[in-house]
Amino acid sequence: SSSSSSSSSSGSSRSSSSCSSLSLAARRIHSSQKAPYKTHKSQINRLEQAAAIGLAALQAQQQGSPLAPDAPPGVPAASAGSSLRLGPPPAVAQLQVQKPKKRVGALQRLPVIPPPEELAASALKRSLKVQPAAGLKNEADKERSRAAKQLDTHMKELSVPLSRHLKSFPQLSALHPFEAALLDLTVGAATYASVLGKADVLRKALQEVGKGFANRAANAANKRAAAAVAEEGSASLAVVFAKGSKAVEDLKRVSRALRSLPYVDPSLPTLALVGAPNVGKSSLVRVLSSGVPEVCNYPFTTRSIKMGHFYVDGQRHQITDTPGLLQRPDEDRNKMELLTLAALQHLPSSVVFVADLTEECGTSVADQWAIRRELRARFPAKPWLDVLSKSDLLQDVWQLAEQQQQQPHPNSSSSSGAGVLGGAAAAAADVQDAVQFAAALPGAVRVSSVTEQGLVQLQEGLVQMLQSDAATTEAAAGAALVQEHSSTASLLQ
Repeated sequence: SSSSSSSSSSGSSRSSSSCSSLSLAARRIHSSQKAPYKTHKSQINRLEQAAAIGLAALQAQQQGSPLAPDAPPGVPAASAGSSLRLGPPPAVAQLQVQKPKKRVGALQRLPVIPPPEELAASALKRSLKVQPAAGLKNEADKERSRAAKQLDTHMKELSVPLSRHLKSFPQLSALHPFEAALLDLTVGAATYASVLGKADVLRKALQEVGKGFANRAANAANKRAAAAVAEEGSASLAVVFAKGSKAVEDLKRVSRALRSLPYVDPSLPTLALVGAPNVGKSSLVRVLSSGVPEVCNYPFTTRSIKMGHFYVDGQRHQITDTPGLLQRPDEDRNKMELLTLAALQHLPSSVVFVADLTEECGTSVADQWAIRRELRARFPAKPWLDVLSKSDLLQDVWQLAEQQQQQPHPNSSSSSGAGVLGGAAAAAADVQDAVQFAAALPGAVRVSSVTEQGLVQLQEGLVQMLQSDAATTEAAAGAALVQEHSSTASLLQ
């Protein structure tokens, strides 16, 4: 027992010294090199991770657990277990796997692209200020140096800004799904890739031409030849850039269009107001949040997603005013309608369906009901609240609807079965007029942005729905965490 104890302590000291030596190496890198602090920090982190993995492997070896259970063919198990494998044990490696995070807000951080005329003028002006290398006394050498440096500067002043701008445009695969859909519906994914590709072709052409002429200038036969090459090269760079100026203009246009898109935080709970065009969604956004959308009496006033914010129990929420939907198949819908569907599909949204039973919006009651039925079938798991707008104009409708609700429904055992929100009878009902619509949804909130009737009830309904959704989300997250801990424990056993 004493020998095993000494062996264990010596093994422990060896593993500790190994870990300490790696940490010491990390500190030496930090103190000796002159790289930026961030570089030091990343190197230290990598070394410390390697030290931790090595220590875990040594401890596993001391405890008799096999380090290489999957030995290569032809290698005896004893020799496979006696050698220390590079890299973490399988359990440790599996724990370190993480999915790459999607970039959020990258579109709003795109740079402001200057006009091509401004970029060309600035590049030429900077190149003309270039002086030959110091210490040259021969006039021919001075001119060669000046010409080569001038052409190199001219080329870099045109190509380097393009390279910097292109790097700031994110890859589609790095975007959050909603932002990728937003980009596709705003400028088009194919157009986006084409614009970036043409700008990159221009950048490479400028570098090729500039480097070629700079090399010729540096090896010119005499002073006059060097000056001639400098003039010819500068003109050639100007011609190449002028021919590709449309690529710069397109890059500027795409950047401006994407920067103007609203910032949507996918991590925040989102309240999506949906419905047919001009049913009063924008008016409700103005009442309920900090958003100030345009309010006009014609369809498709909302031509993009407009955002507002509000708080419930200290938690910040987003509210989106989405473009209106028409009753038609997806292949016939325009980009604004597809934008609404993308918001519902990719954001953690609760749905507030707004209907205008006066039909002043231009969409019939029957079509509005069909739109509602389609969305309920497409997104059955989303929290849902129905809102009937312009209630100050529908007093007669409310009375008739209440009378109809008191009548037994043929498909329901209770008098209110057809109007239960989300019930099968309500979903399958064939609604043709305002009275039938209101009677089918007795739980709908009736509001008027003119008289402010029902706004308090609407706010209370929203709070209740969001609190219920938050509780459900928290419970699901807790269950996922318990399952994750169980999986981790089974891996470590």
